[in-house]
Amino acid sequence: MKLKLKIKSGALQFTVFIAVLIALLLSGLILCAYTFMYMKEQSKGAIENIQFADIGMQSLLEQKELNVDTVKIDFIKKENQIVRVHLSQWGVFQKGITISQFRKKKFVKAAIIGSIIRANESPTLFLQDTHNALTLVGSTSIRGIAYLPPEGANSGYIAGNSYYGSQLIYGSIKKSTTDLPKPEKTVLDVISFYLKEYRIEHQDEYINLDTGSKIVNSFKSKTKGFYSSGPITLENKTISGNIIIKSEIAIKIKKTALLKDIILIAPIIEIEDETVGTFQAIASKKITLGKKCNLSYPSALLLFQDNKNSSHEVSNIPFDNQIFIDTGSVVKGSVCYIQTKEIADFQTQIILEKEAKIKGQVYCNDNFELRGTVSGSVYTKQFVANQSGSIFMNHIYNGTIENENVPLIYGGILLEQEPKTVLKWLY
Repeated sequence: MKLKLKIKSGALQFTVFIAVLIALLLSGLILCAYTFMYMKEQSKGAIENIQFADIGMQSLLEQKELNVDTVKIDFIKKENQIVRVHLSQWGVFQKGITISQFRKKKFVKAAIIGSIIRANESPTLFLQDTHNALTLVGSTSIRGIAYLPPEGANSGYIAGNSYYGSQLIYGSIKKSTTDLPKPEKTVLDVISFYLKEYRIEHQDEYINLDTGSKIVNSFKSKTKGFYSSGPITLENKTISGNIIIKSEIAIKIKKTALLKDIILIAPIIEIEDETVGTFQAIASKKITLGKKCNLSYPSALLLFQDNKNSSHEVSNIPFDNQIFIDTGSVVKGSVCYIQTKEIADFQTQIILEKEAKIKGQVYCNDNFELRGTVSGSVYTKQFVANQSGSIFMNHIYNGTIENENVPLIYGGILLEQEPKTVLKWLY
């Protein structure tokens, strides 16, 4: 007798359902494991992107030559990982960009780079050896490491006032040299190019200052600029980023303008009272900073005079051939006067007025009149004091130079043979 077995259709469907469910669960587990491994690799790649970008930036701090193009660095021996770097001049500083890429993911870092200054090791004062002693008068105070000529420092008298300090230098004294430490040649070359030749070459590099109240250009994008053969007045605008503005005549900055990280170029640059911002001002004739201005770090005021092929002319126009910083103003960064041919004269190239402050670096290869306070580092050929109708050479009258109210490590203009540091991370 034969037994006939018949499987109900419901049982067959249930079996197929269980099989499909198991297949889906196994597929899900495999997909989950793959996704986890992929995300882990992507996360690791993103972290390595950041780490390699930092390594790339460190390589730029050690790099001596500027890059015309972005170049690949070959110390990365890893599949799918690429690091490219670019180093260019940005005013008196440098601009470093590093791009790390893992597959299609990129990480970009940009920074302003300058020479490193260590408050407790670098010169607080470097006075060029012109065979003249430094004379201190009134409430003058010098605190830190002072590099002086062999004649050293002494006290003096101006208008019946003597030196009131308990000692001449509050810190160690070392011998200076007959030459100041020199800026890197690339700095002088680029500054000369800015002042003499810089133009906007292509339409896509041009910005229109007449449109909009806010103009921003990332440092991760191409540099943009504005050029005028006439004077420029900046007011009622916020301008920030990778931007250069040049006038062949003059630039006037009103206090209603907020400028951040840009470069200004003109023979004459005038900054109105109570202006705030962070920028570089590069001029060939004069720079005037009004009362109660506040320029944040790392700003720079640079007067560059290429006089190696010109006869020496003395101007009687107020503030001509000088940087003038008025009462109550604060500059956090670098203030520099550079001439290509040093000329012995009695003119004043940088004037820091009473109650004005520079927190950072002063570099002057001619005469510096110090009436206010420099917190940081001063490199100068000599000091001058204009008092009671007389000119006193290598005198400081009621001025202060100290290294106590600055960070332990900060940066300034690029000097030859000096190591570099990051002054500011960019956007």
